[in-house]
Amino acid sequence: MRKYIVAFLVLLTSFYGMAKQPSQSSIRILLLSGSNNHEWQKTTPFMQSVFENSKIFSVTVTEKPDTLTSRSLKPFQVIVSNWNAWPEKNCTWSEETKTAILKFVKNGGGIIFVHSAGAANYNWPEYQNMAAASWGDSTKHGKVAPFEAKFSNAEHPITKGLANFWTTDELWVNSRISGKPTVLAEAFAPFSNNGSDEMESILFCGKWGKGRSFSLLLGHDEQAMKNLGFQTLLLRGTEWATSGKVSQAIPKELKVRPNIATNLSWKKEKNSLTLLNNDQIVWQYHFDPTEGKPYFHPLCTADGTILTGLRPTDHPWHRAVWFSWKYINGLNYWEEDRETGKSEGITELKSSNQKTNISGEAEFTHEIAYHPPQEADLLTEKRTIKVSAPNQDGSYFMDWESTFTALAAEVVLDRTPLPDEPEGKSWGGYAGFSVRLNNHLWDVSAINNQQKSGELHGKPSGWMTYQMKNLQGNPVSITILDHPTNVGFPNKWFISIDEKTPFYYFSPAPLFGAKIVLKKGEQLHLKYRLLVNSGEIDQTIIQNNWNQFKN
Repeated sequence: MRKYIVAFLVLLTSFYGMAKQPSQSSIRILLLSGSNNHEWQKTTPFMQSVFENSKIFSVTVTEKPDTLTSRSLKPFQVIVSNWNAWPEKNCTWSEETKTAILKFVKNGGGIIFVHSAGAANYNWPEYQNMAAASWGDSTKHGKVAPFEAKFSNAEHPITKGLANFWTTDELWVNSRISGKPTVLAEAFAPFSNNGSDEMESILFCGKWGKGRSFSLLLGHDEQAMKNLGFQTLLLRGTEWATSGKVSQAIPKELKVRPNIATNLSWKKEKNSLTLLNNDQIVWQYHFDPTEGKPYFHPLCTADGTILTGLRPTDHPWHRAVWFSWKYINGLNYWEEDRETGKSEGITELKSSNQKTNISGEAEFTHEIAYHPPQEADLLTEKRTIKVSAPNQDGSYFMDWESTFTALAAEVVLDRTPLPDEPEGKSWGGYAGFSVRLNNHLWDVSAINNQQKSGELHGKPSGWMTYQMKNLQGNPVSITILDHPTNVGFPNKWFISIDEKTPFYYFSPAPLFGAKIVLKKGEQLHLKYRLLVNSGEIDQTIIQNNWNQFKN
């Protein structure tokens, strides 16, 4: 009798930390934990809550996976591993445990590996093949940073219907790949973050007899696991590994929208670059040195709606999407003579470089100088603009970053004074990053980061959206995000929505409240993101962009 009691106690202690008794109607998970070179004490409970909150899984946690037997695995349908013994690489599990796990999978059970769970049991080939990806001699990673998870296989049951998404996580480079797994998703690893400047695989699956394996390299820590994309993949991958099917609904934030961007190509000319979709302009960027101020026009949705207006008769110096100071040391750099097209102050485009890739991304770098005619430079600017590729729904964004350096003893950046100031005007306050919209848009409204509309001129906000309709009555929008590190953040906005003229213009004006004075050698940094979107405004999409942009 005593030996049966002892055997029972051994089995019981193998599963200390157990969840409540699994429901027979739910998918029963055995979650391996208890050792990891990451914070398993936080990530294991978090994953358990993700599974159980889905209402289709029940979870039992074991911190002694090396004691597993065929008998102890019998109640479960899928194993999820959050376990490794790094830096110990070789397997210390018994032959009984190894045989039990292989039998479990080959007979139809599922097995899941999360982040570094594959970095274990290197001397057990079948384990490594199921894990698909582990830490090898040439594997590395940079800092935890934002990147986009892109689905390379959009027809698999796990990924079907899911849109690409952004996350902030640890991205492995040169993972050690074992076996012949199916790759479902990738992410770009830039040189600037210890990467390969290539796409790196992050999501794998495979079949083993009647069973299935799923490996997710995302999920470095609890914060990374809070990403909705990670959680959705974890849940869908676990269900697929159990049954080969996925029944869960996709969160609306991650649903693929109609595939608008289908056939992208580039048109490159001496002083302009154009992205085309099915031979139709998505955006065109102009950087002619004779014009001085680079600008985007037309800026369109991927289905062809022109959003911007160039040199309208009321303000022929408005250049669609562009940057211009108003006054520098008292000289006007904004307005231009209607006959000569020249401003009092000179904005000189000294150099331009651009690079593109086949996915539809582009990057521009400029060196710009500001000075009176035929005089020495007062101010220089180094500008970088990065334009994303259109997503499946046709939306895209551009990140605009500038560093200004004062060369004169004192550089005063100023604007037309406000009504309550001496010689003030009702239109005072503008200067900086600006958007002038197409006059043929209608039903235009401004919405700030508190989802408020109405009289927003001169009010501070982290971002501002112009929601409008095109001539077909379809909703479109442009959003500008003002970076938290910008001077005066959250800045006051110059807002103009005049449907009689019409005159649609907006700008996060860094000079709205007061002029900026730079002493020689001092610098000013400004960062903005501009989003282009078709369809009704989605505050979740804007919030996700904001979270990614501000970091």
